[in-house]
Amino acid sequence: MNELDISTILASAIHESKNRIGTLLYHTHTIKNHQEMNTDIDQTVDTIENILKQLNDEWVEYLYLYKLSTNGYNIHYETLDISEFLDDQVFVLSSSASSKNLSLTFTCEKKLYGVLDERLITSAISTSVYNALRFAKKSIKISANKEDNFLVFTIEDDGPGFLNDEDDDFLFSENTGLGLYFCELSAQSHVVNEVKGYISKGKSTQLDGACLQIFLPQ
Repeated sequence: MNELDISTILASAIHESKNRIGTLLYHTHTIKNHQEMNTDIDQTVDTIENILKQLNDEWVEYLYLYKLSTNGYNIHYETLDISEFLDDQVFVLSSSASSKNLSLTFTCEKKLYGVLDERLITSAISTSVYNALRFAKKSIKISANKEDNFLVFTIEDDGPGFLNDEDDDFLFSENTGLGLYFCELSAQSHVVNEVKGYISKGKSTQLDGACLQIFLPQ
């Protein structure tokens, strides 16, 4: 994936934030006029909360992306129980999935532990799930396992899948590519004995949609 400059990151951040704020304004208008529009206030408030959470997570992603792309991020390794780690991710993201009538689940090997930067990989996984939320039809699945000397996180959905690599410019315009770039930098920041992490994107063998894998050296 091509290296991005700061202006591209900033432009995408402004574009995405503008879209989210526009949606928020629409929903606040809906609340103000709920009697005339006969809308469900609780559902609208839930939608607003989910939009605000996603907006906050995107700003965190942009901050990390800026630091990673300028070598300004100091990685902090921790040993984590991966099952507990994924359970936390699904708990936090489940409301966003439920608001779109999507199932979000995880599977993990028993007694699986891994060494990683929790804040960075939390943001990478949430970014991957938010991208999947745009395209999934019914299901999104997160899984983790050990493969050789790597801890592997896999995010799959039942949507149309990734475009070809040569269509990355389109992906960037849709922000999916920016999310992939962030995941790539997050993985590469994990280094063990000069072995760097990496990502792999392809077709899901379980859900028949997109599959993104994050490989972290152990």
